[in-house]
Amino acid sequence: MGERYEAESETSTREGAAVASDRVWHLVSRLSDGDVVRFARGLWRRYVREDPADCRVSITFPTGPDRPTVGRIYNWIADLEAAFEGRVDVYARRRSIAVVTDTVPADRVDIDAIESLVERIEAGYAETHLLAHLEKVRPQNGRLVRTDVVVPVKPLFPRDRTTEPAQVRSAAD
Repeated sequence: MGERYEAESETSTREGAAVASDRVWHLVSRLSDGDVVRFARGLWRRYVREDPADCRVSITFPTGPDRPTVGRIYNWIADLEAAFEGRVDVYARRRSIAVVTDTVPADRVDIDAIESLVERIEAGYAETHLLAHLEKVRPQNGRLVRTDVVVPVKPLFPRDRTTEPAQVRSAAD
């Protein structure tokens, strides 16, 4: 009985793959040669070389009494501005400062400086926040753009919990 189930499963997988293959072939046949080449080049850059053409960064800095000072945040923004040749927009929000860079060619951006900056931001918020760092590679205007989104996030539960479980006393004690 187990063999029969596996055979049916394998057959349905083959049928699904054949349908998917037919759909892809139908889409590719409708594209011009140039479109197919651009599509293949984009896939090659994204998945094989991992080499985007452009870069962007978006960082949110939460502010408050138990968080890094505005002076320290200013230094981080200055470092980001140096890495992106001054193409940085800064927005003051109610409880945070948001920084978004323009899209800049990847060969003009120092990726190592950005990774170092992210590590310093993580260390700066280590007492109160965890750092969420997302990297996306998406096509934009025919070019691949790497976007780094960095947000310090307050943990749901406090980190400094006691290692011993709480003592539970029964009513009989």
